[in-house]
Amino acid sequence: MILSLRTKLFSLVVAAIALAAVPIILLTFREINDMSLRRERESFGNAVLLVEDNIGSRYLSLLANNILGVMQHKNQLRQMAILTRTTWLDMEGLPDGAGERVIGSWARPLLGFGLHLDLFEASGARILGSPLIRELAMDPERTDLKGRPIATMMRHERLPADGMFAVFGLDQDLVGVLPGAPGPLLVYFLPVPEREAVIALAMQLSDMQKEAAATERQIADSTQEKFDSLELHENGFLALISGESRILAFKGNPQGREEGFIPREGLELAREKGFVDFSDQGAGAGSRVFRIAYFKALDWYIVAAVPRDEMEAPARILLRRMVAFALGSAVLSVLGMLLVTARLIKPLRTLTGQAQALAGIDLTQATSDRDAGDSPLLALARELPVGQRDEVGTLAAAFGDMGRALDQNIRTLMETTTVKQRMEGELNAARDIQMGILPAADAPAHPDCLVASFLEPAKEVGGDLFDYFQVADGRQAIIIGDVSDKGVPAALFMSMTVTLVRFALAQISDPAEVMTRINDRLSENNPGCMFVTLFIGIFDPATGELEYANGGHCQPLVTGPDGSVRAIEGMSGPVVGAMSGLPYELHRTVLGAGETCLLYSDGVSEAMDEERRLFGEDRVEALLAAHGGDTPEKILRHVYEAIEAHRGNAAQSDDITMLCFTRKS
Repeated sequence: MILSLRTKLFSLVVAAIALAAVPIILLTFREINDMSLRRERESFGNAVLLVEDNIGSRYLSLLANNILGVMQHKNQLRQMAILTRTTWLDMEGLPDGAGERVIGSWARPLLGFGLHLDLFEASGARILGSPLIRELAMDPERTDLKGRPIATMMRHERLPADGMFAVFGLDQDLVGVLPGAPGPLLVYFLPVPEREAVIALAMQLSDMQKEAAATERQIADSTQEKFDSLELHENGFLALISGESRILAFKGNPQGREEGFIPREGLELAREKGFVDFSDQGAGAGSRVFRIAYFKALDWYIVAAVPRDEMEAPARILLRRMVAFALGSAVLSVLGMLLVTARLIKPLRTLTGQAQALAGIDLTQATSDRDAGDSPLLALARELPVGQRDEVGTLAAAFGDMGRALDQNIRTLMETTTVKQRMEGELNAARDIQMGILPAADAPAHPDCLVASFLEPAKEVGGDLFDYFQVADGRQAIIIGDVSDKGVPAALFMSMTVTLVRFALAQISDPAEVMTRINDRLSENNPGCMFVTLFIGIFDPATGELEYANGGHCQPLVTGPDGSVRAIEGMSGPVVGAMSGLPYELHRTVLGAGETCLLYSDGVSEAMDEERRLFGEDRVEALLAAHGGDTPEKILRHVYEAIEAHRGNAAQSDDITMLCFTRKS
């Protein structure tokens, strides 16, 4: 689907507004929502703290009353025990246990005041026989609430001089001997070393428990009044819950009274940490935010819960207002954009029409007919809205300049293309002529000598050369060379070198003398200071003798069927054509039956891969050793394939020329 410029601008404005407004709205909503949640959490957290402080203050009052009551009971027991000890010791001289009978007469009236009195001798025998203390002492393994065994408290030598207080819980065996509502026992043990005995006085603390229970009810009632004075969310609630999950005070959503509505794991976590905040997904009520405080002294929980959606309601209201404002701004912006784009579209449509008309013009024909009349490109440029003073006018002017430049560039391109095609035709013709100068792949050679050649120029024409033919005395001429330059100059220099070599070998058969004459002729008229590395050899297949002259060229390699490789050493002189009057020395070597000689240019050993690493002479020798028993054609193919594999995607940097011949067995 093709979108118009107006649609794109409309979409751009809407996208810009959305990209600007949406992040702001979302970030603002997030910040306000988080702030609202924090404030709401602080609000109902403060309510929990207020209730907790109220309970704490009242509990301190209860604790103070309990401490005062315990101190009074302790003083009462201590005074009565001291009085008993003093009386018992004063009547020590009376006969027949009169003192014990007097003390025993005290014990019965004391029961009316909730006091239980008994005496223990060192042997463990009881003197008075109080039922309560009898049951208490029957179990020597019994311990008080601090874990101290009663057996140590009934031995005078184990007690401090001023006695010891202990509190015992009520087992089932003690409940039956106590009148009224049972409660913990406060027992005072006073040693009587003179009689090796212990005085035990016990008192129930049921009255203190009753007072504590009444005070707890007062605290719960006071908490309910505090709950009633607080303002809660519509579906929130406050609850005071005992450790047995009994609701002591409540205000708010009745659903909070239902069993399991308050998460049990939240209560357990509050018991561990003292207080906890968490969220819970409840059925029907949505997500709720809880704060639970645990009052350890009374084993009570203070629970506050608020629905999360009610806490986020102010932020959602603000979000709706911001969205409405953003939509209104977007509508106004779009209307303004439509008015502005209406003025932009008209000249752009003109530009579009001219561009479409340009597509239907044959630019080559229009340029060729330029002299006959006005160019269609120039006519199109004059109809553009270049007078408009804005970016559209600038674009129109640029379009007109482009038309005029395009008209001129096409004309220049056509002229350049014509010249290039003519040059390519000439280079192709030059390549054909150059390759025609060199012997063909199936050119005849000496009957006792197998010869193969290969040439791959780096450009259309190259500077490498090779040749092989029979000289007048019937021997085989072997020539290979490499001109110092590339392209057309090297090809001309190479052609002249091949011609001179053939002409000279037709007159004389001494390779060194031939190279000397060629050097003089090439250096006579050489303004470009070009030269050629040249190897000229005369090979006699019958004897295997090779006479040769090497003017700076790569040393040929010889291999036999056994895979051994040797180089044909010896330089006759420097490169050919650089300086006249240089003598060249003749060298000789012998090829055995079945041996093969490989001549190559530096385009073989210096072939480079993508990382500019050279193929190297070692690889040439290794290939020749591996394939020394093959025919010359196969050897050249193996070498070239190895060069191609080494080079990879790298371009050919130099002409590749190889000449290979084998002496038949």
